[in-house]
Amino acid sequence: MAGLFLFIAFYAGGMTMFELPLENWASQTSTLPAPVPVQSLSELVQKARASDPSMATAYTLVLHPDAATPSSLMWTTSSEKEHGPARTIYAGLDPDGRLVTRTRTPSQAMYFLNILHQRIGLPLNREYGRLVMGIVALLYAVALVSGTIVLLPSLVRNLFALRMTETLRRVWLDFHTLLGVCSLPFHIVMAASAAGFAFQQPIMALEKTLFLPAAVHPSAKGGVHSDHGSQLPLEPMAIVEAFNRQAPDLEADALVYSSRGGKLSLRVMVQSKAQIVRRPEGGYADMNPYTGRLIATDFLPNHQTSAFQALTLIYALHFGTYGGWLVRWTYAVLGFGGAFLFYSGNQLWLSARRRRERSEGLTADSFGTRCLSVLTAGCMIGCVSGISAVLAAMPFLPEGGHYQTVEALFYAVLLVCLLVAMCLGGTRSIGSLLCLAGLLTLLIPITDMARSLTSGSVLHPGLESVTLLYGIALMVLAFKKRPRQIMGAALTV
Repeated sequence: MAGLFLFIAFYAGGMTMFELPLENWASQTSTLPAPVPVQSLSELVQKARASDPSMATAYTLVLHPDAATPSSLMWTTSSEKEHGPARTIYAGLDPDGRLVTRTRTPSQAMYFLNILHQRIGLPLNREYGRLVMGIVALLYAVALVSGTIVLLPSLVRNLFALRMTETLRRVWLDFHTLLGVCSLPFHIVMAASAAGFAFQQPIMALEKTLFLPAAVHPSAKGGVHSDHGSQLPLEPMAIVEAFNRQAPDLEADALVYSSRGGKLSLRVMVQSKAQIVRRPEGGYADMNPYTGRLIATDFLPNHQTSAFQALTLIYALHFGTYGGWLVRWTYAVLGFGGAFLFYSGNQLWLSARRRRERSEGLTADSFGTRCLSVLTAGCMIGCVSGISAVLAAMPFLPEGGHYQTVEALFYAVLLVCLLVAMCLGGTRSIGSLLCLAGLLTLLIPITDMARSLTSGSVLHPGLESVTLLYGIALMVLAFKKRPRQIMGAALTV
């Protein structure tokens, strides 16, 4: 059962490696205001505040606009805690200096896939989903240790042996062993960090109870705003200059303002490709917007304590926020390989259970074996089909897909696959389900071509090629008649 959850976590987690390009591809449905020179940011903020006074409490200034965030100023008009990107207003200035705004809700489809992998496919809220994920991650760690110990006696002899002429079970076992051992360090990191993320809140609550009363951090007592010398925040250019003086080795990428206790708070975002950062968005530091003094550098590259460097390393190892696109593609391949590892593990378990039941005189699968066979085919291939359906539909859904829409689409496809597996039986339904998954996957490059004809927005060429080959591979597997042929084709691909 844990293997079912882990398949969804790894498959959806592999997709999150391409979260930013896919989100931008789905969201490019309107032209946003062009960026303004850095020297004009103060004028832009003043005119935006006059147009919408509510923006003064929370807004972001983008110092280096790019294709993902082409406008220099943006703020949100609505916020949904559980439902990802909120409705956002993008602002700029026309050639005559007049304020120009556009309203758009960024696509929430990739955010849904991220939450799906965090909740291991369960339709629960984040708090309860993560707790279940933590329990599964602990079982996952036990499986890694026990599986490695069991295989140690024959590991050296059989590690690179792919005995295609042996029984089907031997082929599955050889490939399962090779895949698992070669990616063992990656799986150890995933198991340990996932368990840590899941139980982070209880651990922090315990730490607060045991240790915080003895040593309270100054910022917890309101020190953030205790030294502001003026009621007016510094100009953006003055903020950038102050940051450059205190962190000359880094370059500010964005200024994120928010309101706390009636006073502005400021977070300076930086992009440092040469450093390990906690989040894909980059590192950051808290700064006093009234004085320009850095307050907290816990997550600022090259300015962290040893403890926070270790914490950042854990986050980076889990999310792949280092090494650029080479690491992200590597993590995606390892994620999809991990998903197949759990699929093959379940098939091996089913094979062993059937052999035992036949030796006990049973002529048909027991109820438990049938249930797991249905769940293995329905949930795992249903997850592939559901995610492909979401990606194929993204360009044509309003604003790239609202959270509730893509959630309903994914679970509808998953439910259909489960029903097909129940009606046909777990083993007999594999061909039909693979055919459905292949068709939905092939729709991704097809819809991309249709989208490019109308809007000119094109998916990343590498992603388009991979999805095309992947869809063809699934269709080839679907039309193979016998299980041995199916497995042989999978190994060839």
